[in-house]
Amino acid sequence: MNIDIKNLEEQDIKALVHSLELVSARLFESVITLNQTACSNTPEMQDMFHQWISCLGEEVVDIIEEKGTFDPAELAQKIGVTPATIISLAFSLHRQGRIKIMGITAEPSDGGNQEICGCLK
Repeated sequence: MNIDIKNLEEQDIKALVHSLELVSARLFESVITLNQTACSNTPEMQDMFHQWISCLGEEVVDIIEEKGTFDPAELAQKIGVTPATIISLAFSLHRQGRIKIMGITAEPSDGGNQEICGCLK
């Protein structure tokens, strides 16, 4: 659903209301999820999270040791996370001294924010 801010008066008000409902619902869901996560942030949960991050990190380190390089999108699909998560993890491993990032290969993108839920696009 595309809404042109410049011509709001010409657009279907129902489409605008529906779009605002989706945004509000997504924000509300995020607040609830954040609250639930914060409320359950016990030492055991923190330990489990660190173990999960460690497992993901070991996967990246193993691939670097074996091949010297990796494709974030390919690895993300294999593990079941987003490419942004893999890239963040690689930067974290670099800061920890576990890997050394020697360069970054990139190409132009479609300009869309990769972190935004598809329901808001």
